[in-house]
Amino acid sequence: MVRMQKVWLAVLVAAVAGGIGAAALPSAALAAGKCDGKAKPCPLQQFMRDNAGTPMAQGDLAAIVKSMEKIEKAGGPNMTMWARYAKKTADDAKANKTDDVKADCKACHDAYKSAYINNVTLRNKPLP
Repeated sequence: MVRMQKVWLAVLVAAVAGGIGAAALPSAALAAGKCDGKAKPCPLQQFMRDNAGTPMAQGDLAAIVKSMEKIEKAGGPNMTMWARYAKKTADDAKANKTDDVKADCKACHDAYKSAYINNVTLRNKPLP
């Protein structure tokens, strides 16, 4: 009997924890196929992971150049320096300036990360 009570208690705890976790997700957005930045990465987020983060970790600066050229026009309407950041990053990657490329990425993230996170339309914007 005690064992059965422990099993039910474990089931109850799991159900409550799952309910709380599900409530924290933007369920309407996920149901509509929109990204959440975690379980379902956003288009730019996934692109950057695949085409900037991974190549940077591998030291593949030529791939960084191509990535930056591809997303040069991907910034939102209030991201006035987006294209300039992408161009500078590509130029620094062409010149094999790894530390400058890292600094360029940080500068762009510092400038636009919160605006990106807080704008659902921008986060779900398809890449050009």
